Amino acid sequence: MKGMLFVMEEKAKEEDQNTKLDNEHIEKIEELETKKELPESEEEKINKKIFENLVIADVVMLFLYFIALGALNIETNAFLTDLRVFSITLITFAIMLFEYSYRKENGNICIHGIECLVLAIFALISIYLYTLYFKKFHMIVASISFIFAVYYVGKSIIIYRKMKKQYIDSLNDINEIVKK
Repeated sequence: MKGMLFVMEEKAKEEDQNTKLDNEHIEKIEELETKKELPESEEEKINKKIFENLVIADVVMLFLYFIALGALNIETNAFLTDLRVFSITLITFAIMLFEYSYRKENGNICIHGIECLVLAIFALISIYLYTLYFKKFHMIVASISFIFAVYYVGKSIIIYRKMKKQYIDSLNDINEIVKK
């Protein structure tokens, strides 16, 4: 009888230990799950960066819309002159962004400079596209506008994923353990 009681007590102790271990594992899993959720400060940083890119996308879309609108309503010679002025202005602005990013050693500003340079190149090419493909010019501008929209949406998605991954990696202490 005492042997059975001893065995039953041992099983009860094992079950208690297993329950404690299970509870500890559940707590650790819940802790890891909460770490995957971003705090408000990190969420704000990410949203600010995405909002900045979406504002730039809106400006680019508005610029391309005005080019398409100008092609409809402005006389050909004046429109071509406007396109030349726009392209020179955009190239100048892109160079200023490159210089500023070089001085500040900021890669994000350099990326904006590259985007501005691509837009300037399109403005320069659009002079010839307008003269060669007058009837299809609106479709060309709409296509370029769509390409820029897809680019900025994709860029925003990549920024969100990258910044979230950086935050989660910063919580991971495995690198510190490996260094020690």
